[in-house]
Order: sequence, then C-alpha cells, then structure tokens
Amino acid sequence: MKKELLVVGMLAVVGGVRADVVAGWDVSGVELDIGAGLETNIPPYTFMATTSETAGVSAQLTLGDGVNPSTSVNQYGFKISLDDGTNSLAGAIASGHYMEFSLVIAGGYKLNLDSIEMKGQATGTGCSNVVLMTSVDGFTAGQEIASAYPVNATGGFDTDSSGFGAPIDLSAAKYQNLTGTVSFRLYGWDSTSGSGATYIRNLTDEDLVVHGTVVELSGGVVPALAIDVSSGTLSVSAAFDGASSANFVLQSCDNLASNDWNTLSAPFTTNTTWEVEAINSAGFYRAIVQ
Repeated sequence: MKKELLVVGMLAVVGGVRADVVAGWDVSGVELDIGAGLETNIPPYTFMATTSETAGVSAQLTLGDGVNPSTSVNQYGFKISLDDGTNSLAGAIASGHYMEFSLVIAGGYKLNLDSIEMKGQATGTGCSNVVLMTSVDGFTAGQEIASAYPVNATGGFDTDSSGFGAPIDLSAAKYQNLTGTVSFRLYGWDSTSGSGATYIRNLTDEDLVVHGTVVELSGGVVPALAIDVSSGTLSVSAAFDGASSANFVLQSCDNLASNDWNTLSAPFTTNTTWEVEAINSAGFYRAIVQ
C-alpha cells in the first residue's frame, strides 16, 4: 500500500500587528471595457487594491472566465451573455459567473481576517441572486458565507440592511492564521439580459473593504517545507523567503493524535535539505522555532 506524506504548517512566535484595513477598492473612475483605473482592459480585468497592507499583503479584483465586463464608469462588475445564463448557484459555479478578490500574503506574515464590507447592486436585468464564497471553504456549494436576493435594485448587496444585512463576519477560527493566497468570489445568477450588470458601485471612500490584521512572524520569514521521493530516499527541503533570525528545527510525527513530535535536525536558519529513509518516511513534518 502506498504511503502518503503530509507537510504541516509553520509554527512560529508572532511579532507586530498591522493595519485594520487589509485591502480596499475605490471604484471611482473605473470603467472595465476601456481599462480606466485598471491594470489591464483584457481578461481578467485586474484591478489592484487602491488601499492595501503593502508590507504583508497584495490584493486584486478580477473577473471569472465566464463573464463579460461591465461597461459603465464608476463600477467594477460583470455581465452574463443571455445564451449562457443560469438559474442556480451550481450553474453559476460551473459557468464561472463571478468576480473575485484575492489576498496574497507575503512570506513571513500571516493574516487574521475580521470582516468584509461592500457596496454593490445589479441593474434591473442583471443577476437577482448573489452569494459570497471563499477558497477557505473550497468554493463549495452549501458553504456560502453570505447571500442576498433580490439584488437588482439599489443597495442590492450592500453590507447593510438593504442587502447582505450586515458586514460579513470572518472572525471564526478557520479565517485566522492564513498564509499563501486567500480568495473570495461573488457568484451571481438569474440575469435576464446580456446587457444587465452586477457590480461593486461607487459611493464614499472605498467600495469594497477587507478588514483584519497582518501579523509578522518571528524573524520576518518562515521556511516552506517541500517533500520529494526518489530511488527509495525521501528528501525534505526547507526554503526561506529571505534570511531568518530564528533557530528552526525539523520535526516528524507518526500520528497527530498522539502529538508525539520527534526532532530530526540541528537548528537551522537558512535553506537546507535532509534525506530520510523512505521506509520510515510516512507521517507528518513541521518546522518550528526551537
């Protein structure tokens, strides 16, 4: 039977806490079809955050590959071709009918989310249903974190009583201590015209805001672990995004339930690779501050 290997996350002492607004977008002056205010006027119509925690997070808005860009100024949104319209969330997921905002967390940082606020609506023939989903839950139907109906009216999916009801709460444990990239998608369906738009609209200040804290890990960098098996030998590599000022050790554990971690290496502060006999390699690995 083939043995599976799993690399577990980095554990480290945390340092300074940063700004409350992780990323924000102001759509004033934005017009997708001509590229106004955007990085590009071709798919996926990338719109970098106008306010961002640049030390630890970069953020961007993009459109799904199954939609067309909105064509009015002071909005960021999408249209759905009439012959590609769907009447369910499952259909919207399968057809790529969404806009997405992604947060890329730099090496040496982690993200603790708090809430999302937005100002959005659809035109009369745009989507009448929208939901917000996240990569944390795998963009899986049944795991929506907010929903609104109908949204083809003023304030249709604002985060107040006219839309989603309130700022979208992300204080749960699964939205904390995030690394890598975390994404959110606003899926829409039940549009009745290819000219109907579903969009983030322009009001005062930022029109889409992600709140949270960006935390710098000890030393500002952490090693990412990678595993490779070749010719009966297991290699475990630790690669730093920069130089570390902390002493890490490599540990292994056969069973997480036992929490019995064994240290396999001397302290290390730079990129390094260890070789382990494959016959003894099944289990879990982590790098941890000594």
